[in-house]
Amino acid sequence: WLDESIIQDITPKLLGDWPNTYTYTKALSEYLIQQEKGNLNIAIIRPSIVGASWHEPFPGWIDSFNGTSGIFVAAGKGILRTVIANNEAVADMIPVDVAINFTLAAGWYTAVHRPKNLLVCNCTTGGINPFFWGEMEQYVMSTFKRNPLEQAFRTPNAHLTSNYLINQYWVTVSHKAPAML
Repeated sequence: WLDESIIQDITPKLLGDWPNTYTYTKALSEYLIQQEKGNLNIAIIRPSIVGASWHEPFPGWIDSFNGTSGIFVAAGKGILRTVIANNEAVADMIPVDVAINFTLAAGWYTAVHRPKNLLVCNCTTGGINPFFWGEMEQYVMSTFKRNPLEQAFRTPNAHLTSNYLINQYWVTVSHKAPAML
């Protein structure tokens, strides 16, 4: 209901040290839960990037193309050819079945042990077993070359780069030019 210019003016002030509205609203939600929990035993689960399943209901299962799953499928179909990303950043992805099992275990623990303080659990792998976006590019592309997707638009050939100009070049050559043709 606010005018767009007002929103743009107040957003930086609201965010403070938070890098974006996503992390800010997550922090607000956690703060609200902590303030309003009363005598309830509560656990907050913080999964990193949730990806395709590891085992359940079967390996590779997804129910939507949101997030990284959509990016991977677009790359596998040959639609997405370039992505701007830091190859050396940790691709902290957690399989959806691991995140769900972790949530169930935290619920059980909270119900049985009734911790006095709010339980906050990070469900991640990056600190223990880091996997980098540059490695992800290699694995995703080799997987789709070995197991091509049906009705692919082009041969999978996506690349990650942290260089803005190189990315813009490939966007123009591989995305915009074919779209215009």
